[in-house]
Amino acid sequence: MDKDQLTNIFQRLPDASRFERDEDLLSKSSVRITRILSQGQTSVVYDQDDDEWVIVLVGEAEITFPDEHGHTIALSSGDFFHLEAGRRHKVTRTSDPCLWLCVFFPPDAE
Repeated sequence: MDKDQLTNIFQRLPDASRFERDEDLLSKSSVRITRILSQGQTSVVYDQDDDEWVIVLVGEAEITFPDEHGHTIALSSGDFFHLEAGRRHKVTRTSDPCLWLCVFFPPDAE
């Protein structure tokens, strides 16, 4: 593979009509960058060991925090935020399509 081969995050999207699809774009040492395509799917409750920085590139989504009295945040294209490890959350709504970029890293990373 050419070390300067370019790839476009908006191209070659997988079919996510039945299931949300995720693809690791880079995994190096303790950092993982993942592209996620949702098409109306919701999720189980996540309780992650890693911190997560997430941005919605296309579409909209809602994330609910079940341990925080149902506190919910709504994200639109361009919105990003940091989820700390252990903060339980659930995706309760996604548009069709909803394209996410997520960066996972250890909570003690500086």
